[in-house]
Amino acid sequence: MKIIVTTCDKYIHFLKGFIYMFNRHWLFPVDVTVLGYSIPPFLPDNFKFISVGKQERYGNDWTSALIPFFRQLSDEYFILFLDDMYVLNVNESLLREAEEHMAKGVEKIHLTNLSGCLGTFEKEKDVNFNILKQDFKYRLSLQPCFIRKDYFLKHLIPGKNIWKYETNFEASRNDGAQILVPKQDIVSCSNFVQKGTVSNPVQISKIKKEDLSVIKQLVGYK
Repeated sequence: MKIIVTTCDKYIHFLKGFIYMFNRHWLFPVDVTVLGYSIPPFLPDNFKFISVGKQERYGNDWTSALIPFFRQLSDEYFILFLDDMYVLNVNESLLREAEEHMAKGVEKIHLTNLSGCLGTFEKEKDVNFNILKQDFKYRLSLQPCFIRKDYFLKHLIPGKNIWKYETNFEASRNDGAQILVPKQDIVSCSNFVQKGTVSNPVQISKIKKEDLSVIKQLVGYK
C-alpha cells in the first residue's frame, strides 16, 4: 500500500514527530512518501521526499502544488496523511480489509471512526464499515484515509488551502462516491498540531508520556 504525507516548510519540524510516532507504532514495514517543498535533512530510510516546488511560489495554496504529482501517480489509490496526525495505534487486519474494499472500487475510506459525527451514516456496508451519507458536509475531510486518485484529483481544485479544500461542501455533496467509515478506528491518531500550534490538551493527552517526552525534544514543544 502506498502512503503519502504532505508537509510544508513552515511546519516541517512537526514532521519529525510524525516520523517518530509512525515508525514506533506502525507495526509492519512500509515505505512512506513525503510531499513538500524544501528537502528535510532528517528522513529515515523508509521515508522518501518529493519536492512539489518552492514554498514561496505557492504560499498557502495547498492544492496547486499537489496536482502535478497526483496526475502522474500510477497508483489507483493510496493512504493520505497530513503531517500533524501522529499515529498511536494500527489495526492491521482492519487496514487490510479496508484495502480490499479500495481494490473493489470504493472511492474513500476513513481510517478513524468519526465517532463525534452523529447521524453521518447512510447504512451499514458490512460488519466493520458504515457508508457515509451523501449529504454529509465534511466528505472531503483530510482525516487519515484511503482515497482513490481519481476522486482526490476531482476535488483538488487549484488555488485552495487545506481548509478551503475540506470545506468545499457543495462539490462533494451527493457526488455519488461511496465513502466508508470504520466502526472502530483502523488507525488511532492524535491531531497533535492544530492551526500551526500545539494547544489542544485532549489531543496531547492521547500520547503516552514516554512518546511525548521524545516528541517535545524533536519538535521543540515545551
